[in-house]
Amino acid sequence: MENPDSSNGEIMLNLIKGRHAIRDYETNRPVSEALLYKIIEAGGYAPSAENQQPWRVILVKDQAKQRRIGELAVERTIELFGRITPRQEIERRLNYVRALPSRERTIDWLITGRRFEYIKGEPETDGAPILLVLVVEATHVGNSQPTLRGTGGVYGWSSLRHSIIAGSMFLQNCWLAATALGLGACVSSVQLDHYDDVREISELLGIPHPHWTPIMCLAIGYPKFPRVRGPPRQPPEEITYVDTWGKNWQPQKKSMK
Repeated sequence: MENPDSSNGEIMLNLIKGRHAIRDYETNRPVSEALLYKIIEAGGYAPSAENQQPWRVILVKDQAKQRRIGELAVERTIELFGRITPRQEIERRLNYVRALPSRERTIDWLITGRRFEYIKGEPETDGAPILLVLVVEATHVGNSQPTLRGTGGVYGWSSLRHSIIAGSMFLQNCWLAATALGLGACVSSVQLDHYDDVREISELLGIPHPHWTPIMCLAIGYPKFPRVRGPPRQPPEEITYVDTWGKNWQPQKKSMK
């Protein structure tokens, strides 16, 4: 008889492997608040140092605000890939796309900014109907929980680093939950990589920056097209060392089931 725990483990592993970045959505198909609740609730089960939970989520419902956040993503993408990054570097980064027409199309999406049009949430570009903005507490050590408030941090520790780590796990939980619920999602940060954009989005959404800082967005919606393939992943034996950097792990695959 199959071990139930083993079966559940395989389901979870397949869910993780089946998660893909979706950038084309059924814009006019709403996502229920019941599903959003489950997604955000799953995010809240992410771990954080001392269970401080240094995160907040802004659900952007105002179309004008979502459009502006998307415009910033498009503008920064054009600046980064259309002006600053050399063409040969873009080609090098995308060499995993073996089909030349697909690679050229992806490069065109980058240098024109169309790769991030979906963030605007507009039907013309199959935009995402839902946009979540993740905000983390930049000075959270010793401040988030009432029992710890006022104790301060520890010399040499980066409280922002802890917040970013926790926030990243929060958003990954949300993404996996969305996938499990039959939705598509995609994380983006290009519109929050420049301080000017962080400040503008903070003002746009009323975020008390710099104490609280927006770091990432998660677009959510029903995929317009199925996506069954993604970029190739390096196998564990290529990315894992034993005891010393460069000493590759040679797992005993025969014993694995």
